[in-house]
Amino acid sequence: GELTMNKAEAELTLAAESGAWPYDGKAHDNKSVKIYSGTLFTGDTVVAEATGSVTDVEDTEEGNNPIAEGYKIMHGDKDVTDNYKIDTKAGTLTIIPLDATITAESEKFVYDGASHSNSKYKVDGLINDDELTATVEGSITYPDEGTVANKVTDYEFTTGKASNYKIKTVDGELKMENTT
Repeated sequence: GELTMNKAEAELTLAAESGAWPYDGKAHDNKSVKIYSGTLFTGDTVVAEATGSVTDVEDTEEGNNPIAEGYKIMHGDKDVTDNYKIDTKAGTLTIIPLDATITAESEKFVYDGASHSNSKYKVDGLINDDELTATVEGSITYPDEGTVANKVTDYEFTTGKASNYKIKTVDGELKMENTT
């Protein structure tokens, strides 16, 4: 007798895994690859790795985690990739922006006929060496003005990237008290 092996070809889609991390200034990746559709023949295994990496929010985009060239299907030590029609699907790696707050200072003054302001502010939520400068505007001269908003009107990152943060601004309050 004679045994003949006909070439079998199975359709297979390999997909690189996706992942999401809050911004921390470090590079993140997910090298895992899974079978998205199709089935391996008994005893076959996938040898594949994804190559994407993200550090900043602006690195996030659909399909930024492709499968590296050279992927294969192995049966023990034998490469059986030719028995498959393989499509690949890239994953998406995402960096999530952190919340940060710029709070304008509040202050009470005693009436002396002059206009008073306070340009100070506090920043909460920035990490690593990321820093920003802010402009705070507000002034009060007379007690009958009541409470005047001390507003953060602008900010600029001196180190780091604004896109890595969701910035919230909080107004302070300026008040003028009578001298008596």
